[in-house]
Order: sequence, then structure tokens, then C-alpha cells
Amino acid sequence: MTGNDIQHNSDTLRLSDKAVKLFDNFKNEKTYKKNTLLYLQGEQAEYFYYLKKGSVKIFVNSVDGLQKTISIVSDGSILGEASFFDRMPRISSAQTITPCTIVCITHEQLEREFVRNPELAMYLLKVQAQSIRMLSMQVSGIVFTKADCRIAKQLLNSRKDINGIPTVQLTHEELGNLVGVSRVTVSKILNDFAERNIVKTAYRYVIITDIKKLQEIACHDDEVK
Repeated sequence: MTGNDIQHNSDTLRLSDKAVKLFDNFKNEKTYKKNTLLYLQGEQAEYFYYLKKGSVKIFVNSVDGLQKTISIVSDGSILGEASFFDRMPRISSAQTITPCTIVCITHEQLEREFVRNPELAMYLLKVQAQSIRMLSMQVSGIVFTKADCRIAKQLLNSRKDINGIPTVQLTHEELGNLVGVSRVTVSKILNDFAERNIVKTAYRYVIITDIKKLQEIACHDDEVK
């Protein structure tokens, strides 16, 4: 297995087609409705999950009840693996955003598969390494990158084609949580993008109308450093 078996950009980590086949031996596939909690912060991790289809929000809650979204993962991602492997309580929660098809994997299943397929163990180590690398990149981006550049990058990374139209299905608050700015700042920047005909905003989603201009904004901060 090579590095090409992990497909990633600055904010997402997905399995390649070859790597996905490693999970075909796990037959514990389930379907979940929209807004279903997969696991909760603080509980013990009995499973980790391979997300075959759909989108899931990873978030944390503070002691006073505030919630912050860490990431949005979609088709071809794995989640919940950190606490699964170290057997410590979960440090985050996960909830489906859309209807999802998910493979739930137990410790016993994984250990049996490691015996049959040692390559899987090496692959999962690579996944962990890439996850740590991406978290470091996200922290660096929050510290050093301007808000409009971070928002532009997140919009590009989160977009999906819906009826041929590049669409981001995130609220202003969720977008702000992902890039480390307030909802007010997100609204202000998106309104500016809309006035420049780069995006159109609607309830709970953003339509990208000019990808080229958005890419120029996302790359601008890298050019001036």
C-alpha cells in the first residue's frame, strides 16, 4: 500500500478505491437517518466507522454547553478511530448530517482482519499520521491565514455538485466553527463574496458561482507570505 491509498486535501481525508476494498471484509453495514448521533463525547469507543455514503459532523461540547464543529466528513472517510485505538473516552461526538451508510467495526473484527491482512494495520497507521498532519495544518491556518482566505478554502474543500451546481451545505455557524471565526465574520465575508458575484447565499447552504475567483482568494494568502 502506498501514500496514494490515502486521498486528502487541506481539510479532508478519504480512502482511495484500493483502500476501500480492505473494508469489504467487514460486513457490519448499517444505515442511519439524518441527525442520528453515532457516538458521544466521553463515552467508551466500542466501534470505529467507515463512512460509505453520506456526511457526518464531528463536534465537541464545552462544560457550559457550547458546541464547536471540528470537521465535516463525507463518502470514503473513517471516523472515531482515535479513541477506538487508545481505548480512552471519546473526545468528540459525531452526528449524521444526511442519511448515511456506515460500516461499524469492533476490536474483535479488526484483530481478526489484521491476522488475515497485515497490510490493513500499516494502512491505518498511515491514516493516523495523515490525520495528525492535517490537524497541524489546520492550526497553522487558523493562526496565520486571513479569515477570507480560510473561508474561501473551506468552501472549495466542502463543495459538492448538486445537479451540476457547486454547493456547500453548511450554515454560517458551522462554517465559522470549521475555520475558527465567528458567525458574524462569516456572514460579513459571504455577503462581500455575494456582492462580487462569487457566491450566492441561502438558508443552510452556499452556491459557488465563480470558482476561479474563489480559488484566487484562497491562494492569495500563500502568495503574499
